[in-house]
Parts: sequence; C-alpha cells; structure tokens
Amino acid sequence: MIHFTSTQVELWIGAFFWPFLRVLAMLSAAPVFGMGSMPVLLRVGLAVLVAVAIVPALPAMPPVQFGTAGAWMLVVQQLLVGGAIGLSMTLILSAVQFAGGVIGLQMGMGFATLFDPVQGVQVTSLASFLNMITLLLFLAVNGHLVLLAVIARSFTLLPVAPNLGLSMQTWYALAQGGGAIFSLGLALAAPVVGVLLIANLGLGVLTKLAPQLNLFAVGFPMFFIMGFLALYLVMPVMQNVVQHLVDVGLSLSSQVLQQGGAR
Repeated sequence: MIHFTSTQVELWIGAFFWPFLRVLAMLSAAPVFGMGSMPVLLRVGLAVLVAVAIVPALPAMPPVQFGTAGAWMLVVQQLLVGGAIGLSMTLILSAVQFAGGVIGLQMGMGFATLFDPVQGVQVTSLASFLNMITLLLFLAVNGHLVLLAVIARSFTLLPVAPNLGLSMQTWYALAQGGGAIFSLGLALAAPVVGVLLIANLGLGVLTKLAPQLNLFAVGFPMFFIMGFLALYLVMPVMQNVVQHLVDVGLSLSSQVLQQGGAR
C-alpha cells in the first residue's frame, strides 16, 4: 500500500498552486485579460491552463505548510508579483487612451463620453475607440504571448521564496511607469494636436478678418474634419506605435522583476 506524508502532498499542491496565483494576478491586471467584461470563470480557467503548461519548466517550489503565516505571506507575494507584471503593460498601453482624451478635447468632443468596459470609467468616445484599436493591435503583435513569456521567466528572476518579494524600488519603478502615461500620451497626441492648433490659429485670423462670422457654426465642423483627417493619416503607423509600447511595457516589467529579485 502506498503512503504519502503531508509534506509530500503539500509540495505537490504547491508546485501548481503558487504559479497559479501569480498567473491569475497577472491576467487580472493585464490588458485584454483584465477587462471587466471578461467572465471571472474564464479568467480563472485560463490561469489554470497556463499554470499547468508552465509548471514542468519552472524551478522547484519551496516546501510550505498551508495555513501558516508563511503560506499567507507567499499568497500575498505571488498576487503582488503577478499584479505588478500585468499592471506594467496596462500602464504603458493606457497612454493611447490618454492621447485619445487629449485629442477629443481639442476636437470639441469632450461632451461625447462613453463607459469604457476596459477601464471601468467614463471616457470620451474617441479615447474609447483608440483604446479598442490598441487592444486589437496588442493581440495582433502577440503582446499576450509576450506577457505569458514574462510570467514564465519571472519564476527565475523572482522565485517563490519566503524571503523574496517586491522592494520599494519596484513600486517606485511602477510609479515612474505611471508617469510615462502622460509623456507617451502627449507624444502620441502631438501630431493631431498640432494640426488642430494650426486650425485654431487660422480660425482666429479668420475671425479677426470677418468679425460677423459665426464662430460656432464654422469652428466645430472644421475641427472635426481636421481632427479626423489627421487621425486618418496617423492610423497606418498605429501598429508600430503599439509595438513600441509593448516593448516599453516589457522593459518596465523586466525592471520590476530584476529590482525585486535583487533585494
């Protein structure tokens, strides 16, 4: 008759349980997978499949007795690490939505707001449109596969261990990544905002030359036409933009893992 000790059983369960927690936290915070419209059961099932697929290639998990304080600390650690990886990519891709909000306000579309199911907040219709385009391109350039590769590599850079975790430098790096939303967003919006600025200057000169001109009757249609024309010219390079953002998000997530593992 075969007998198993409690330590052996806990080791076998932990070999799957700790990677599952990290993958689930990453999927909950990552683009596309973390959408509010995605069913929770689907997200959990996907985390189970990914964990089962990567477990054979991972280093050995530490023996931890479940129910102890050390086990709960490891649970929190895995959730934080996975969430930080997913949040790194989400922060960088949010720059496109910020750029859409800036462009929408300059075009006079600030009154046209929608509920964005991805972020769960009210945004301008143009920002929501650009965000959906970005998520589609994110899937087209295999950004989701990049995230899965990062989460698998994270167990080497930041293994499951009671004495390892995310340091203060890690959270500082994430805060700096949040600041990149504004710099990258303004850089993405600059071409369209520049066209609209020229249109504003032209409208101002036209108003001085013809004071009887109805500013609202001419300004809004002109801003719409110029803004959408500029967006039409920018759209062909959106794939390159999203690819660059994925690379920046990958660099940020690698920085987070390296700083956490170096503590």
